[in-house]
Amino acid sequence: NIVYSKQKWNFEKAVKINQDTYDLYDDKNKVCVQITSNNRQEKRRSTIKSFQEKYLGNRFNTLIIIFIANSKPKEKVNIDFDYSDYDIIEFATFIETQCFPTELLKIRDILLTNLDLQPNIPAKQNLNRKTSINATKKEFLRCKKLEKELKKELLRNGDWEIADKEVVAKDPTHQFKDSRFILRSIEDESYPNLDKNSKWSRSFMYDFYDRGILIWIDTVSDGSEVIINEKQEWYLEKYEDGNIPLPENSTKIKIRTLGKLPFKNIVYLQNGDGYYGYYHLFCKFVGVNNDPFDEIVYRYKNSMGYYWEDLDASKRIT
Repeated sequence: NIVYSKQKWNFEKAVKINQDTYDLYDDKNKVCVQITSNNRQEKRRSTIKSFQEKYLGNRFNTLIIIFIANSKPKEKVNIDFDYSDYDIIEFATFIETQCFPTELLKIRDILLTNLDLQPNIPAKQNLNRKTSINATKKEFLRCKKLEKELKKELLRNGDWEIADKEVVAKDPTHQFKDSRFILRSIEDESYPNLDKNSKWSRSFMYDFYDRGILIWIDTVSDGSEVIINEKQEWYLEKYEDGNIPLPENSTKIKIRTLGKLPFKNIVYLQNGDGYYGYYHLFCKFVGVNNDPFDEIVYRYKNSMGYYWEDLDASKRIT
């Protein structure tokens, strides 16, 4: 629950021992987790099949499998629902990238307590804490240095400051030398080719925020649209919905879909190559939906034309 606090997920344990398909569940957010030491391909196949046949659509929409092993099945999965899996090494990395230092300390204390490994010697405890703080400090300083370098390289270095403030406020992409860029995973081996397993794409930088860069990930160039009902519940309009009359007491508004790319997930910046002249951002793809983003936000357009407020993610209808 600490690891997934950003998604506002709150898991409970399955009551039945050796419950099939899942061990942890969150009915409110329709997500479940299977934890297993069986890392054979057949285990993953049977879990996915059971999830699709028994739970998908009627109780859960998202499945996560955590393999308590140093490796996981290598076969690619081709599914049409929210799914992710981790071996224990990947999940340890996921914990590091998702959690703040205080949350990491909480996790450490929980693990030490449950495994009866709580240090009895104060000096040893202090050493562990000092090591943790030093590692956190090193990463914090790396991110601050990276932020400074990125702003110096990517922003217009002064000339955007004297541009029309109204234009920049309504469309922050104008502050960049060129907001288009190539988003690449440090693990991707397909570039410059593009296939279903590729982990790179052409995208747009939208703005900086306190912990990283907002990436404009809309597939529609001028933003998407959502339908909001009288209860303030909302859903993304699909292409085929365009010719259908609005439901009664509903409204339609423009939004921008933005991914929060934290500095901690950015590894390297490259200014073009032989294929694309745009900037390339090499990142760790350890965020939501196996992307580098900590969070996806949906920012709506207000009456003044500014995209400053986020829609309430808890009221999204999927």
